[in-house]
Amino acid sequence: MLKSGSHYEVLVIGTGFSGLCAAIKLKDRGLEDFVVVDKASGIGGTWLANRYPGAACDVPSHLYSFSFAPNPNWSHIYSRQPAILDYMHNVAERFDLNPHIQLGVEVLETVFDEAKGRWTIYYRDCAEEGARLWVTARFIINGMGGLHRPSFPAIPGRDRFAGKAMHTAQWDTDYDLSGKRVAVVGSAASAVQLIPKVAKAAAQVDVYQRTPNFIAPRRDRAYRPWERRLFSLLPFTAKLHRAAIFWRLDLLLFPLVKRPRVRARGARQLRRFITAVVRDKALQKALTPEYELGCKRILISDDFFPALNRENVDLLTTGIDSMDECGIVDGAGVHRPYDLIVYATGFSIQEQFFGLNAVGRGGVTLSEVWAEGVQAHRGVMLAGFPNYFLTTGPNTGVGTTSVIFMIERTTDWIMQAIDRARKTGSTLDVKPAAQHAYNDRITKELDETVWASGCDSWYKSPNGRIEVLYPGNATMFAREMRRPNFDELILETRP
Repeated sequence: MLKSGSHYEVLVIGTGFSGLCAAIKLKDRGLEDFVVVDKASGIGGTWLANRYPGAACDVPSHLYSFSFAPNPNWSHIYSRQPAILDYMHNVAERFDLNPHIQLGVEVLETVFDEAKGRWTIYYRDCAEEGARLWVTARFIINGMGGLHRPSFPAIPGRDRFAGKAMHTAQWDTDYDLSGKRVAVVGSAASAVQLIPKVAKAAAQVDVYQRTPNFIAPRRDRAYRPWERRLFSLLPFTAKLHRAAIFWRLDLLLFPLVKRPRVRARGARQLRRFITAVVRDKALQKALTPEYELGCKRILISDDFFPALNRENVDLLTTGIDSMDECGIVDGAGVHRPYDLIVYATGFSIQEQFFGLNAVGRGGVTLSEVWAEGVQAHRGVMLAGFPNYFLTTGPNTGVGTTSVIFMIERTTDWIMQAIDRARKTGSTLDVKPAAQHAYNDRITKELDETVWASGCDSWYKSPNGRIEVLYPGNATMFAREMRRPNFDELILETRP
């Protein structure tokens, strides 16, 4: 456990892919005076939390991994949760990260000391109650991802339900689904993975859908033994395979973001997918979105639509009015009793941004700075918060690629910035004018994308600003993040 009062050159928050990437890059530079903290009991971030049946990645395995740590032995084109978590553990061991990792440490607040040019990090030991401890660090790398704080719907009477209730990110692996009456609230990314598995065991599954989603076929399969041998014996073939996946996604998906004709053609194809698989005409209509393709996240699944054809699965679209001790009252006033209610309702992205209180220059808090909208300089730094970095900050999401590719780009940028600050003995800040200019530009570019076409999505904040996504594709982001422009930054030399 951390020793209260200790000082580190760098403190990294989170043991998901962001935290692991930052730790590896620090070690590459010969910097050993760092610590990686996480409130969880194990490494893995969202892949530790999400253990629900069917949990898997929507990005092909060879791209959903570090470019500098390939895995030739992925079992499937799309990896399941256990395989991804195993990969993360293997990476931690391979790069000797475990001595730097401190688990069960919940960061409560970070405060910048202007006189000393360093941060005080207040935290608590999750194994103890009430103790507020502290350490200091010159640099903070905030690697808290957006998929770690479950979001629950505001349904009257939700707390009254006396049966079993759980979020997909808080799955009880000991719960026996056999013969149970199950309600699944939500029909998006986790739901389409969960429902086919639950339907095979439960007596009845009711899916409460608020808005239909565009769903494309996953076309998943196991890698053949000869393919895995080839990737192991000739590593360049795995690199070529990864590159093919990258360019296919970047070149084929990005036109959906900018071109209405491409979206319309793609939407027709996905509607045909619905009618080809789903037998009931009324069900086909209920599953067909009316918004533009890409305005919400496009899902992929081979087995969700077939699961809806089962006799023990019903799709309900009348909404939820309330809950009581026994079950759910839908929008039409029909009451249905359940043994289990599953909330497949995603995560609070706003909680990612506001979940950690940071106090910068002059005692100004991050919540105050972001009161009118969440933004950062190139998604990685904030004016007035020196030596404080974000790996998956505002507007760093690209729907055409793997988030791990993006994390590598932001982390490389951060490492170059830290190198300059350490070499010159400086604190590093952002010029407010540079931050405003960057965000003005990308806001204008985002207004020209499908995400601004009118639908509600988790990409947007309550005020309507798109705070999650970057307006270009992965190649454009990589070009922008190749190296910091130090003319946009402030280097303040300290004694």
